[in-house]
Amino acid sequence: MGYALLGAFALLLLIGAPIGVALGLASMFGLEFFSTVPLEVSAQRMIAGIRSFPLLAIPLYIIAGALMNASGITQRLVDFAYTIVGSIRGGLAHVTILTTAIFGGISGSQVADTSNVGRLMIPQMVQRGYKPTYAVSVMATAGAMFVTIPPSINLIVFGVLAQASIADLFFYGLLIGIAFVVVLMIAAYVAALVQKQPAEARESFGNVARAFGRAIWSLLLPVVIIGGIRMGVFTPTEGGAVAVMYALVIGFFVHRELTWKKIVHALHESALLVGVIMLVIAAAQMYSWALISGQIPQQIAAAMLRLTDNPLLILLMINVLLLVIGTVIETNAALIVFVPLLLPVAVEVGIDPVHLGLIMVVNLGIGLLTPPVGLVLLVASKIGKVTISELLPSMLPWFGICLAFLAGVTYLPFLFGWV
Repeated sequence: MGYALLGAFALLLLIGAPIGVALGLASMFGLEFFSTVPLEVSAQRMIAGIRSFPLLAIPLYIIAGALMNASGITQRLVDFAYTIVGSIRGGLAHVTILTTAIFGGISGSQVADTSNVGRLMIPQMVQRGYKPTYAVSVMATAGAMFVTIPPSINLIVFGVLAQASIADLFFYGLLIGIAFVVVLMIAAYVAALVQKQPAEARESFGNVARAFGRAIWSLLLPVVIIGGIRMGVFTPTEGGAVAVMYALVIGFFVHRELTWKKIVHALHESALLVGVIMLVIAAAQMYSWALISGQIPQQIAAAMLRLTDNPLLILLMINVLLLVIGTVIETNAALIVFVPLLLPVAVEVGIDPVHLGLIMVVNLGIGLLTPPVGLVLLVASKIGKVTISELLPSMLPWFGICLAFLAGVTYLPFLFGWV
């Protein structure tokens, strides 16, 4: 049955079926024709796959991000980032990077980050003389690679699948995200020197203070979530509910930009996004269960361990596999399919599940930049009105930086506080 599942899934992807549909149909095909399991079990597995309490964090964080965005936080964060790093050469690129990193701690969605920040920053960068392909490349790289900054939906999904601590994933994911902010800003500064990009005017202390005052409530949301989870005040799922209440209070009583019409619009957007994500999760849970029933994870684990039991080489094989998979499968779907396959191998050779989760999420973040799927790359390119073929040469240096960073997360975890 295992090979039938893999073959049917690959065929459905090739003919352009949506990922959730491909996973669901492949699972039912395998169960119906290559097993004695009643087909009714597929519906039971789909329901069971989304009845996990930690998964409730996904819609909560998405709603919180939508409400905060409806409260006008994006422009406040851009203004704050501008006063902090705008005076550095290539300042608008630094503003894009910093704003996206902060926004990532609010929305939890890379596509949402890229769309909201990109609509503001890419036109400004082009207007100030930056090449359109460069502006899009910076935006796409930042949008995709801050994938570990809490509340990361991908880390929540991995934590549920691997039964790993979501609190630990959030904590080390935040450290990794901060480290990548530094790496990207150094790269942007070097690019600014080479391309002779402009620096913006230095802001006065008064302007910095005013921008900080306008953005402080938005900046506090990630602090409240991470601090509360780390100190044990609430669980990551409960933190999602806290984030929603925080967003409502800030929107109504502090920013005073949130209206009932905006709330309805935010809930509508959130419902669409949550519906897609949960469909993929439900179908992928069924597909993973069918794979396990077909002994595929055990066969893959045995095959990899026959090649080597060296954890460094195992990690290399996992990274190469996921870099290929990330080009054709969306991040959450890839996690749900491959965590059950790869986790037993990693545990067998002594790799910590939390470390594996961080590696997988960073790796699949690169997949958001690689065609043909590359959702973040597609969103940024549409905003910047450049084609993918025009964009790829400009993306190559950023790909190299992302791969080097992935190698650091994989083999030098002590750099990010891992002990």
